[in-house]
Amino acid sequence: MMADDLGVEAKEAAVREVAKLLPLPELLQSIVAIKADYIARQQANDAHLSTMVAEQVEQAQGGLESLSLSQNTIGQLRENFVDIEKLCQECQTLIENHDQIKLLSNARNNLNLTLKDVEGMMSISSEAAEAHDSLTDEKELVSTYERLTALDGKRRFALAAASSHEKEVGRLSEYFEDIDRTWETFERTLWGHVSNFFKLAKESPQTLVRALRVVEMQEILDQEVATEAAEAEGGGAVESVANPRKNAKKSASARNLPQQKFKVQGKGYKDKCYEEISKAVEARFNQLLTELVFEDLKGALEEAKKIGEELGDIYDFVAPCFPPRYEIFQLMVNLYTERFIQWLRLLSDRANDMTNIEILKVTGWVVEYQENLIGLGVDESLAQVCSESGAMDPLMNAYVERMQATTRKWYLNILEADKVQAPKKTDDGKLYTPAAVDLFRILGEQVQIVRENSTDVMLYRIALAIIQVMIDFQAAQRQKLEEPASEIGLEALCAMINNNLRCYDLAMELSSSTLEALPQNYAEQVNFEDTCKGFLEVAKEAVHQTVSVIFEDPGVQELLVKLYQKDWLEAQVTEYLVATFSDYFSDVKMYIEERSFRRFVEACVEETIVVYVDHLLLQKNYIKEETIERMKLDEEVLMDFFREYISVSKVENRVRVLGDLRELASSESPDSFTLVYTNILEHQPDCPPEVVEKLVSLREGIPRKDAKEVVQECKEIYVNSLVDGNPPKAGFVFPKVKSLSASKGGLWRKLT
Repeated sequence: MMADDLGVEAKEAAVREVAKLLPLPELLQSIVAIKADYIARQQANDAHLSTMVAEQVEQAQGGLESLSLSQNTIGQLRENFVDIEKLCQECQTLIENHDQIKLLSNARNNLNLTLKDVEGMMSISSEAAEAHDSLTDEKELVSTYERLTALDGKRRFALAAASSHEKEVGRLSEYFEDIDRTWETFERTLWGHVSNFFKLAKESPQTLVRALRVVEMQEILDQEVATEAAEAEGGGAVESVANPRKNAKKSASARNLPQQKFKVQGKGYKDKCYEEISKAVEARFNQLLTELVFEDLKGALEEAKKIGEELGDIYDFVAPCFPPRYEIFQLMVNLYTERFIQWLRLLSDRANDMTNIEILKVTGWVVEYQENLIGLGVDESLAQVCSESGAMDPLMNAYVERMQATTRKWYLNILEADKVQAPKKTDDGKLYTPAAVDLFRILGEQVQIVRENSTDVMLYRIALAIIQVMIDFQAAQRQKLEEPASEIGLEALCAMINNNLRCYDLAMELSSSTLEALPQNYAEQVNFEDTCKGFLEVAKEAVHQTVSVIFEDPGVQELLVKLYQKDWLEAQVTEYLVATFSDYFSDVKMYIEERSFRRFVEACVEETIVVYVDHLLLQKNYIKEETIERMKLDEEVLMDFFREYISVSKVENRVRVLGDLRELASSESPDSFTLVYTNILEHQPDCPPEVVEKLVSLREGIPRKDAKEVVQECKEIYVNSLVDGNPPKAGFVFPKVKSLSASKGGLWRKLT
């Protein structure tokens, strides 16, 4: 009945649906399409229902299987509970045998540990073989080291465990020989890589890094072993409580300490690394230091240059492979520099066999090496170790000595040639010889060559050598000036004056350029100034010798002999003398520079005054009125002549002494003598009382007693004017008056 109702309801619902779909008659045409759509939906619904039914069936089957497994598990648990209950009942009967059970359990555990240790020891041989085989692969270097280190640990443990049985220790040592042989092979490989650091850094840096990693790992291990050894000696008691088994191992290891001493001290891989690097550097320098240095200088320089340039690759390729704390680049700089210094010392041993050009090539290489180091960031003071080590001193000494000898020979030849060859003239008539210009051209070339091809030390040595050459050149000229002025000749002396003034200018230019090229610390040790002034002193001496030419002239000598004689009173000496001076002055003025000519005139004035004073004190005629008048005329003639060439004040300052002596000679009383003498001392503090003594003796009508009194008072005045026993200053006249040194004190003794 219910099914019929459902069918009716379904039918009615279907009718309603159809009415909704076809509300209008014209829609009946779409019945076919609607039917087709219905059929498609029906098929889809059927498929969906089939799938859902299949899933439900599978889930139902899984649930049934789970129920079955649960029942089985529950059954097993029940059986286990039954077994547990039985075991508990059995254990209750074994409580009385607990100690035996514990001993059995410990024995079982110890047996398991022993079996494990035996298995480990049995595997040592095969593991050593595996480590040996891995040595052929550079990439396995670190792994090989780790394997060998692990094998070492096993060996130490085994030897410690058997340390109480000497026979067992011997057998185990034989068993572990494979490890030792593998270690030896490994270390040969390791140090081979380290020794080959330069090539590996460029071609296979990974291999070098692995080798250095092994070194670092061993250093860490050495530190750990050392720490353990220290703990074994100092902290054993405490650690025995905390870890009895570990302490037992350490105690056994400590008992075996003499046999394993090298382990506690460590393998020293880092020191060995430095040692291998040093050996590699020594090998790199071997050909340079044992063959080329003695046989082929050119080849040695090329090899040294090639080796020095390797530091650039060391900076770029080698240094990055090493840990920064190794400071490998600085180490390599030190090693290379030490051996280059050794090479320079070997070269210095044969310095006398090397030419100057070869020496300059060596010093030039040193400069390049220093610049290369500075370019790589090395401190300048460290870069100059080669040049400042003293290794090149014999080379520099040989070069400097040859330069000095050559220059000395050259300028001596020039000076000898100047004696026979007439000086040359400039367009304006000034005399000179090529010596000055040629000398400083040669010296300048030496400085330039050394600046471009050598070190600061070498330039410093050359600067000192040049100073010595200039000093020697000045000494040679002074030696020439010791010859009689008349033999040297006026023109030669004038040329010497001009040459030395030119030398001064050239020396100042050379000193300026040289000091600019020197570092400050060297420049401060070089004193060109005093040596340069030496040329001015030589020129000054030549000026005085030029004056001597005039006074050594026979005609002048003939006139000077007549001073304070009859011809002199008749105006036939001083007037003729200045006329002769005039002829000489016209030549000298044309021959030398204006500044030198003024000095020449001043020197001539002074020499004239000295000669007049000297002849005044030497002549034996009594001083009369006509003598005083002629003396005054001399002063006027000399003043009128010399003031045409130099300033009036300079002439007056020099001629004044003649006027003072004239007044002294014309004094009429003791007081006037002392007054005039006091005035003379103001201008000529070194005028001795012997001058007064001489002039008093040449006066008629002065009683002997008064003369003695005048001389005594003047002597007291002179003594009181002295400062520390000497005149306050030296004048230009009286030290040069020959009559004073020849007859000093003679008249005084006569009067007393």
